[in-house]
Amino acid sequence: MKLPELGVRQPITTVMFFLAVFALGAVMLTQLPVDLMPEIEQPTVTVVTTWEGASAEDVESKVTEVVERALGTVSGLAEMTSATIEGVSSVTCEFAWGTNLDEASNDIRSNLERIRKILPDDADAPLLRKFNTSQIPIQFYGVTCEENLENLEELVNNEIADPLKRLPGVGAVNLFGGLERQINVKLDPARLAGYGLVFDEVAAALARENVTLPAGNVKVGRLDYTIRVPGEFASAAEIGAIVVRAEGGAQVHLRDVAEVEDGFAEERRLSNVMGRRAIMMMIQKRSGANTVETAREVTRELERNIRPTLPRDIEIHQIFDTSDQITRSISNVSQTVRWGFLFVVLTTFFFLRNARAALIIALTIPFSLIIAFIFMWTMGWTINIISMASLAIAMGMVVDNAVVVLENIATKVEKGTAPREAAMFGSEEVGTAISASTLTTIVVFVPLLFLKGEAGIMFKQLGGLLTATLLASLMCALWLTPMLGSKLLRTPAKRQARGRFAESFHVWSERRFAALDEAYSGLLRRALRRRWTVVAAAVAVFAGSLLLFRGLGSEYAPEDDSGRLMLRYQLPIGTRVEETAAAGRRVLEVALAEAGPENVLVHAWRCGESGGMGGSGGSHIGHVMMRLVSQTERERGLKEIGRAVADVVSKWPEIQKFTVDTAQMGPGGGQKPIVIEVLGFDLDILQRVADQVLAVVNTTPGAVDAEMGRDLGRPEIRVEIDRTKAAAHGLNVSQVANGMRTLFYGTTATLFREADEDYDIVLRLDEPYRRTVEDIAQAEIALPNGNRVRLDSVATVAERLGALQIDRRNQERMIQVTADVFGRSSGEVVRDLRRRLAAEVPLPSGTGIHFGGTAEDQEESFRQMGLMLVLGLMLVYMVMAAQFESLLDPFLILFSIPFAFTGVAFSLTLLRLTVSIMSYIGMILLVGVVVNNAIVLIDYINLLRARGQGLADAIVNAGRSRLRPVLITTMTTALGMLPMILSRGEGAATWKPLAATIVGGLTVSMLVTLVLVPTLYSLAHARLARRREQAAAEKGVLS
Repeated sequence: MKLPELGVRQPITTVMFFLAVFALGAVMLTQLPVDLMPEIEQPTVTVVTTWEGASAEDVESKVTEVVERALGTVSGLAEMTSATIEGVSSVTCEFAWGTNLDEASNDIRSNLERIRKILPDDADAPLLRKFNTSQIPIQFYGVTCEENLENLEELVNNEIADPLKRLPGVGAVNLFGGLERQINVKLDPARLAGYGLVFDEVAAALARENVTLPAGNVKVGRLDYTIRVPGEFASAAEIGAIVVRAEGGAQVHLRDVAEVEDGFAEERRLSNVMGRRAIMMMIQKRSGANTVETAREVTRELERNIRPTLPRDIEIHQIFDTSDQITRSISNVSQTVRWGFLFVVLTTFFFLRNARAALIIALTIPFSLIIAFIFMWTMGWTINIISMASLAIAMGMVVDNAVVVLENIATKVEKGTAPREAAMFGSEEVGTAISASTLTTIVVFVPLLFLKGEAGIMFKQLGGLLTATLLASLMCALWLTPMLGSKLLRTPAKRQARGRFAESFHVWSERRFAALDEAYSGLLRRALRRRWTVVAAAVAVFAGSLLLFRGLGSEYAPEDDSGRLMLRYQLPIGTRVEETAAAGRRVLEVALAEAGPENVLVHAWRCGESGGMGGSGGSHIGHVMMRLVSQTERERGLKEIGRAVADVVSKWPEIQKFTVDTAQMGPGGGQKPIVIEVLGFDLDILQRVADQVLAVVNTTPGAVDAEMGRDLGRPEIRVEIDRTKAAAHGLNVSQVANGMRTLFYGTTATLFREADEDYDIVLRLDEPYRRTVEDIAQAEIALPNGNRVRLDSVATVAERLGALQIDRRNQERMIQVTADVFGRSSGEVVRDLRRRLAAEVPLPSGTGIHFGGTAEDQEESFRQMGLMLVLGLMLVYMVMAAQFESLLDPFLILFSIPFAFTGVAFSLTLLRLTVSIMSYIGMILLVGVVVNNAIVLIDYINLLRARGQGLADAIVNAGRSRLRPVLITTMTTALGMLPMILSRGEGAATWKPLAATIVGGLTVSMLVTLVLVPTLYSLAHARLARRREQAAAEKGVLS
């Protein structure tokens, strides 16, 4: 039994089946996790090797190069980069997408074991680190207070961070800033010398006076007593009273040679939120945990259980929340889906002018889309922008099959056929055509299986969901639609009289449609009389669209306005963190003025060592962060605001580097659009070439925030020990180095315990004795015999630049020049840079230039998608050839595809959009969609010719008959995606090029289908008929 017959003859079975599917899909929908993008795990493994005290050059030659040679033979390796600094080597292996990282890690471990004996003896064993998306923070908070700043760090750690760490899904909670309690013992070197004491004696005294030990037990009568000697410091005041030395009845107390302060560790990280000193808190999720669910748990815990218990002056500010952007983006695209549903139903009602028919079409939509959620649950996918955009695209497409079937059924019913017979025969009549048109759409997704990288992961989901949804729509069209049509449609004789308004609308619309049919028939007849003129005009239009394409910019992925702005600034290396903080306040003032205080929800700045907060750090580096209101509530875009701030701040003489980060997620997120890698072996030559490259980038229109990845090094005071002189005093290098570390960095002598918390007791020279280079040179080192010697007696002290970072790529040294783009597309800027660098930067022997970043991703993705486009064309042609059992008719239908690209050029130009991976995937999708109308039209022309109509009459009558279905299917698809084009909310920039590509291409291809394809059909088949006549005539003459 065929599907239409099954639906009509067994309606209860049909209804129960579809209700069961709908209920199952609804349950699965509630269990689907929500995320911004499909899960994309970059296949990278990093090998970190530590070699304490070695220079960057030594680490590179004896560790990094050795590790690189060993890992270069690992299977599946796509690229290898490394960074070498003083004492640390980091080698990152990037593997081909789809590589099993567990197997790759085992190969790496095996290769590292073979070189362990070659590495320096005092180097640590190499450590493996896999990249995981759980390392990316999902939330940033700032905790401020008005009064008790000294206890804020302890309070945040105990009352906020610890409870959050226990939540399911939370992997880590990192804190930045705040005052960390510490007992500081500030030594006076003059007093120490006066009493004949050395640092080691003070440290040893602190350690031996701060001990609690069990001393055994004793049995007295029936009781067994434990003997305990409590010797730990009960209060910070006791520490100064300890005896450091006692001789001849005289005692030297710690307070005699040092000042004991119950204070704080020296601040190396400063942060400020909403104008107040703050502690920043970063939340990371566990591997495999869902971002939205974890963030909701954290927010719920803060609001319900943590905030009520905090002192009144404590405030928790949310700086940014990744889940908020995700939910708003998903909500926005969900709204476009709902608007698309409304437009599709209204369009169907307008053309069919029958509420029952519109209801039938409306019912097929949810039953088709629910299959997508079942498919997502089965595949383990998430609800994300790509999946929701797939549903928005499918919204207009799933009704196409149902519209064609229902329109054919309704036509038969209008002619008096009984609804049951009309439903069965009408469905079977167009069943082959809609099956073929559905198959042509589906086969274009087959090439997407071969896409690699981020684009491949994303568009496999899009292709999979559209395939499942279109197959479901075909099943609904051939099973559910005939059943509903047989029950809801009425013949004219049995139809109730329409109301006055309905009758007036029906009469008015019928006149308009009749006029449209006549106008189209007249246009088609004129086109058939002037066939070559029509072809010439079409060629001219296509040629003009090629010129439009040349004027379009290109980029890897559209940049969305997330409302999160991060400004990174860098002062001269070695700048004190306090100076960096002052610069951060000034940058924030500029940023607030440019963004408008009314548009800023939260603002913050931080500077100093990264402290686990991610990104680069150092006393000279700072970050200013702002969370703005939604882009629909402000006049200026995020990028424009950041650019305005950069134009002001980059002119300040103390600012060496300034970059704008708009916190992008998804394709290309976290990468610079322009990354130029200068490769070679000689660092001096590479530096000269990189300087020239930087000059070219700075003078290229559209390139902004250009900077060189290699810094000149951190200023340091170098202590060069003379081993001979040191040995003459009974010292070795280790003793001198440890002595210096104690004096100027400090050493933890012991711990002070209070209320189950341990605090360091740190010995260090008092601040007035460690301010200048002379203080270092005059510092005294204790000799083994108890005497002292000045440092400059055994070493030379000089200022110089510290070790540099040496970057490498595929076993060559590398210097990167990076830049952002503004005002032009990244593709245009990269094209200009390639041309200028080739002409203006001569490359010495042994050096080369390579473009990385999103430019490399774009080039690779566009190349792959170009091949996918060609493969899609071939597959579509094969399907049509099999359907028509002809090579000519499918070839004629293919002419609608180039003109779809004409529509793409028009729509992208009109909306000022660029060619990106999103618009490219729209073009691939168009290949399978735009031929559907032509298939239905050509199939009906062949049917009428088979019934005996002449060529011209068959073309005109088929065009007139198929006009409304073509208009309905085109307009439902176009209007279903129109909300995606008009949307301005979060995530809109991601799918807007995709929707604009499909709508523009589909609209123009519809016009081509209605005029050009019938004209070409007439030309080809008229010529074919003449050849047959000539062949018949020649055969008659011969006979």
